[in-house]
Amino acid sequence: MNNDAPATIRRIPIQGTSNLRDAGGYPARDGRTVATGRLFRSEALVVRGDEALHSIYDESAGARYRDLGVRTVVDLRADLETERAPSAWARACGAELVRLPVAEGGEGADTNYLRMLLDGELDSFDVADMATFYADMLLRRAEQLGAAYRILADPHRLPVLVHCAAGKDRTGVFVALVLSSLGVPDEHIVRDYAMTEVLRPNRIDAYAGRFAAAGRDVEAARALFGSPAAAMEATLRYLDERFGGAAGYLAEMAGVPAGVVDAVRANLLVSVSPGRG
Repeated sequence: MNNDAPATIRRIPIQGTSNLRDAGGYPARDGRTVATGRLFRSEALVVRGDEALHSIYDESAGARYRDLGVRTVVDLRADLETERAPSAWARACGAELVRLPVAEGGEGADTNYLRMLLDGELDSFDVADMATFYADMLLRRAEQLGAAYRILADPHRLPVLVHCAAGKDRTGVFVALVLSSLGVPDEHIVRDYAMTEVLRPNRIDAYAGRFAAAGRDVEAARALFGSPAAAMEATLRYLDERFGGAAGYLAEMAGVPAGVVDAVRANLLVSVSPGRG
């Protein structure tokens, strides 16, 4: 896969999804490449839910889902989110479901930031707030992020599909952590994160009615529904400045030893012959 491929090419077009894509294909600094077909990222695919807010499982696409070959699905959504809109990814792929709840979420029908904006606990939400949101998530949810990372160290559990509500915030931070630990340069990680806004444009429109009903200005929260490159750039700087990089964060905060990082690198990095990739 061309590591500069646009979002429309990186996306895996299966009915019922808009942000399903392969996290592989990026170059690492050691000359290897992140393998394709081993780590997928996506929005939630749910059995039931509000079609304006959720991607709904399409039974007619059963073969396409199974063709992904996914063995493990990691759902990072909070308990209330999964209760109201159960994940269909494991059922669709015939995979094991692992729930690692992270309450901190942006886009999604029941995420905490949406609730705080609607309740008036927050007046607005901008790009700087997004960067703070991600740094706080790294500190508060290191256990869950570390548990998800450890799954990638077991080759028998690959391929893995990780998702949250939109496949943007919780999934975006986790995938950035993985790619950074593999030695993928920051510019590629930022580009991967920012693709969500291309594949799911104007998501703010789906929430306008809820803001209007609460007497709140939806425009004050526009950044929450996007994937601004500056937010991920700040997150990667935070990892470098605070922990010396992703591996340092994983060791210090998530209890993931260097041997596990080495195993993930062995599982997800491949050598690519000249002229390929």
